[in-house]
Amino acid sequence: MIAGIDPGIKVGYAIIDLNGKLTGAGCVKQKDAGKVAGLISEIGTPHVIATDVNPAPELVKKISRIFHARVYTPVRSMSKESKMIIGKDILNPHIRDAYAAAIKAYRKFKNRFKRIETVYPERAEQYKELVLKGYAIGKLKD
Repeated sequence: MIAGIDPGIKVGYAIIDLNGKLTGAGCVKQKDAGKVAGLISEIGTPHVIATDVNPAPELVKKISRIFHARVYTPVRSMSKESKMIIGKDILNPHIRDAYAAAIKAYRKFKNRFKRIETVYPERAEQYKELVLKGYAIGKLKD
């Protein structure tokens, strides 16, 4: 899973699976890393915590440490327009921004995921998780 986090006065979170499908989302009023991590863990364990801004906010880093997950930050902070295009069907702006961050991270890995599905179809999900953890595709063995 990839979890997008949008910290602010309200913290939005959105979780997508390794096929880019939204599996859970929400918004909480407190900037409490433990609380947000608890809500995310009810859905699953993310391998990447994504943000829509660069540099990554401290709350995103704290949540990534809780899950021992990598942090994804875009090269440049995402524009409001790009987040609105990606999350056009999501009304809550905090969830929309978190979803856009997760999708941006997913797109970084999408081509590698497709290659894994072609070369290792029987172990695709396991190998996708390894790639998210930082392993190179060439190092994966049957």
